[in-house]
Amino acid sequence: MFRGKLGRAALLVAACASMISVLPAVASAAPVEAAATCSGAGCDNKDPEVTGCAADAITVASVSSPKGRVELRYSPTCGTKWVRIPNYAGGSSRPDGKLQIRVWDRPRDVYVNFWASASAGSHWGNMVYSPGATRCGWGQVDWNGGSAWDAQVKASTC
Repeated sequence: MFRGKLGRAALLVAACASMISVLPAVASAAPVEAAATCSGAGCDNKDPEVTGCAADAITVASVSSPKGRVELRYSPTCGTKWVRIPNYAGGSSRPDGKLQIRVWDRPRDVYVNFWASASAGSHWGNMVYSPGATRCGWGQVDWNGGSAWDAQVKASTC
């Protein structure tokens, strides 16, 4: 009887040891990221978050404004740029009460307008195809409704 209990105990220890040796490999596996749902000109006027293009985005230019930092973002996977204001202070004196966000790819002469809520928080506009981090992409933001943009941000080749 002693020999039988000892044999079962040895099997249990061996089984536990083999499970423990597998756990770190399973626990350290990287999560699979969703692929972007658009690329190139097919991303024009689409949301960078919804399409997955924001997943690998970098900030290629930024400027401080009275309402917060204005960033020009770029996705290498999608080849797109868009404007983001991660810390918008809120408010608008535009007749429509909105925050207007525009991104422009100068070489193609294509721009995309987006009207966001003027509430405080993080806001971004839709994308424009503008391949390459340094290619002339130009972001503009308006919260006053005047004849000039309240903040502008440009890629390095503009």
